[in-house]
Amino acid sequence: MNRRLFLQGTAAFAGCSAVGLTGCAKKPISTSVAGPPPLPFYDAVGPITPIRADVDRIFRITVCLRPFRAAGPRLEAERLGDKVVVHNYGHGGSGWSLSWGSADVVVRKALDAANGKKELAVIGCGALGLTAATTAQRAGFKVTIYAKERPPYVRSSRATGAWTPDSRIALTSAASPTFTSPCLRSAPSRASA
Repeated sequence: MNRRLFLQGTAAFAGCSAVGLTGCAKKPISTSVAGPPPLPFYDAVGPITPIRADVDRIFRITVCLRPFRAAGPRLEAERLGDKVVVHNYGHGGSGWSLSWGSADVVVRKALDAANGKKELAVIGCGALGLTAATTAQRAGFKVTIYAKERPPYVRSSRATGAWTPDSRIALTSAASPTFTSPCLRSAPSRASA
């Protein structure tokens, strides 16, 4: 059996025979097809049903605040009485993008301040809280998470986690000189804008 003739004559390959298999043919095959010109895209869609966007049809609002600090995220250790609090907040909409790096920074600060203690509390279980808790566990801490809400009801579950050319994590006018470390200088769009 001649496979080329079989494939060219098969109904399943009828659309491909004139275009896709012409390189296999020994004789040239005519590829001209008569018919009406293609319709513009908007004509192919057909009539569009109007959207009924009324206030009474709203069943849930999924907007939330993403706290942003003009000076950039706060990643600092602070002693309060006999406890050490390591702050990890103010990332704005960049929490997803920066969570693992921020977790590394704050867990190192917690290790430095631990004085041999291996118990740690994390407040919140959004992207920042969960990555900090996971990183702390990997560093040998026994971690307890305290949270008002759990996923999917935390703000991080409503975040996009997108990298965009206009993303920023601090305003240049408010960022400290230590904030613009060499690793951030290589990405000017983060600290500028």
